[in-house]
Amino acid sequence: MNRPAALCAALAVTLQAAPLDTQQPEFRDRVQPVLVRHCYSCHGGKVQSGGLDLQRSDVPAAAWEKVLDRVTTGRMPPPGLPKLSKGDLALVTGWLERGLAGGPALASPRVTARRLNRAEYNNTIRDLLGVSLRPADDFPLDDAGYGFDNIGDVLSVSPLLLEKYMAAARRVSQVAVFGETYLPKPTKLVRFMTKKSQDDPTPNALPYSYRGAIYGSFVFPVEGDYELRMRVGNYRPREKGTPRHQELSRKRNRSDAEQRELDELNRKAYPPVEMVVQFDGKPVLSEVVEGNIDFQYAHGESIARVHATAGEHFFRASFPEFADMENVRDNVNLDGRRKLFLDYVDIIGPYTPAAAKPASYRRLFVCADQSSQCSRQIIESLLRRAYRRPATPADVDKLAALAAQVRDNGDSFDESIRVVVQAVLVSPRFLFRVENDTLDAYDIASRLSYFLWSSMPDEPLLRAAASGGLLHPPRLHAELRRMLRDPRADALMDNFAGQWLGLRTLDKRKPDPAAFPTVDDELLEAMRQETSLFARAVLREDRSVLEFLDGGFTYLNGPLARHYGIPGVRGEAMQRVAMQNPQRSGVITQGAVLALSSYATRTSPVLRGKWVLDNLLGTPPPPAPPEVPAFPETGTAANASLRQRLEQHRANPSCAVCHDLMDPIGFGLENYDASGKWRDNEGHFPIDASGKLRGGAAFRGPRELKSALKGQSDLFVRNLTEKLLTYALGRGVERADRKLVDAILARLAAEDNKFSTLVREIVNSQAFLTQPPRVRETGGTDAGGR
Repeated sequence: MNRPAALCAALAVTLQAAPLDTQQPEFRDRVQPVLVRHCYSCHGGKVQSGGLDLQRSDVPAAAWEKVLDRVTTGRMPPPGLPKLSKGDLALVTGWLERGLAGGPALASPRVTARRLNRAEYNNTIRDLLGVSLRPADDFPLDDAGYGFDNIGDVLSVSPLLLEKYMAAARRVSQVAVFGETYLPKPTKLVRFMTKKSQDDPTPNALPYSYRGAIYGSFVFPVEGDYELRMRVGNYRPREKGTPRHQELSRKRNRSDAEQRELDELNRKAYPPVEMVVQFDGKPVLSEVVEGNIDFQYAHGESIARVHATAGEHFFRASFPEFADMENVRDNVNLDGRRKLFLDYVDIIGPYTPAAAKPASYRRLFVCADQSSQCSRQIIESLLRRAYRRPATPADVDKLAALAAQVRDNGDSFDESIRVVVQAVLVSPRFLFRVENDTLDAYDIASRLSYFLWSSMPDEPLLRAAASGGLLHPPRLHAELRRMLRDPRADALMDNFAGQWLGLRTLDKRKPDPAAFPTVDDELLEAMRQETSLFARAVLREDRSVLEFLDGGFTYLNGPLARHYGIPGVRGEAMQRVAMQNPQRSGVITQGAVLALSSYATRTSPVLRGKWVLDNLLGTPPPPAPPEVPAFPETGTAANASLRQRLEQHRANPSCAVCHDLMDPIGFGLENYDASGKWRDNEGHFPIDASGKLRGGAAFRGPRELKSALKGQSDLFVRNLTEKLLTYALGRGVERADRKLVDAILARLAAEDNKFSTLVREIVNSQAFLTQPPRVRETGGTDAGGR
């Protein structure tokens, strides 16, 4: 079940349990006065945030359980409201703990058998067979629970997904054994076109770049030589230059002398521009585009020759000096067309392809005599890796018989193995991570690899499982350190942080091109890379998790630095930059976060405040009551600032309950527009970035806001811990996990909140290393096997 978006909605969940006795003198005389002072204004009488009314006499025990958890962990009252004194906290928690003690014992929930999500499927195919196909990109989107798409309870299998599994298994097995099929002579494999404008809806078009770049990736079928053929569009206007230049430009029939004169004038009026092609980040071609070509494409096609191994490779063709252009609109004519741009890229080949047997063939075929015994050896090796544990004799016998049947029907030995691979890839043992009730070393190896790499265990990890070493802390910790150093650990931050911080939604929250004409797909991609590289640095350099709030560095290229108003950064490549400017530090001042927490045409203090409360502090506000009127978007913008209009909106007491928590945080970020660019004015209204956390500290601007948030660092670290624990376990964090979370927090505090400490303590935990027993319907437990 998906985690409710709001705390109070979670509190309102009703289970079949008797309510606590609120008629006791202890409650009426001692506990209720505390609730009157701290809780009833939001959860009682006329205001019932999240549908919770604590004044009722029949509040279910499940709701009180949540109240106890949130009050004990400091999440209620929410940030900005006065906290309970130690005496009041002891009164409330003591009464709740005694009242709830008679209920059923708390037990950690079991982890549901999880199917591989799309990222895990692609990565596992890559590491199992050594092919670079990404078949899961064509699968239906994975559902998410508790904010993540690796939660077992929501990873269902639809009929459409079954069809995709069958098609992918045949395609992947074909490529793994026989390689890609290709024509006997070089041919055009694909043509990549760029969008014609920022809002061009053309499917599969490459991102739009005001600077004229074209970039993307392609899965090359076999190792060999290829050509990247591209065309430069040169639409620099003819009318520029001296009267003589304009005269010659317009003349239809020029003499040779006049043409030479025009060429010289073109070179003066339109200085040469270098076009550079990169392949996997390395330059492979450089050409000069000169002059204006009378609205024609420049000098036919440019050709870059590259050698590619089978698999995915990245290409980029661009005009590097444009990265340092002060205004990207300088490359746009009055008619809206770009002056210089790459129109398309064709990939031609392969020339001189490598040996017919792909690398994946050598990984699969661990013997070469094509005997029945060799077939069994190949199957045993494949199953050990595909099922993430040694195969049983019955498993091997079944597939060996299938392979023999294929050969008996007249097909080749290689084809028999291909059929086996196809069968394995649709097996539930491959598609699902099914665990023993008592986790063994292989279960732990899979938990570890899919947590850190979003992929299957590698050979060293399987050997550690086979020896039983993973069951002992020294070997477990050694493997953990090794795996965190591996490049595949980037998947932890890409998939965890990408969902925690919402980076995956950036494509759906783009700034409107009409309102922000200098923001293109290329700049948004730089923003996404900034936050992704920042998160990876926290992992790779084992930095304090508090640097997410106010880290003193970031990653920028020339265009993004100019968008932020930061001098001294040039070029297309992302580079690490120490941040001396208080305007930029921590994720809440990074363009990706600022854009995805805004509307397309304007900022939203409400969305930004909610994003901080939910994603950073773990104290999401309840949803708006249905009777609250919508915020007026038109008709008043010219007469009042956004802040003034929001203040009028939350004059409604029903609105103020939540907006008093969200809006001040968002006001502290109002100096950033909806594209993350710094501003001092909203139209003709000066920005007022002051605020005061309800019941807390006052602040002005992002720097003081971050100081106020760092004052809530205990909530941030707890929230991050619970989110990473959720991601690692594939289930939600429940009250039964509170002691574990508290123990992790204590260790983090003792070790400077290092990210490696957080990962290590999660992996050390009983929640990660064990599976709770099954609960039978009779109330007992079932210690059965798989």
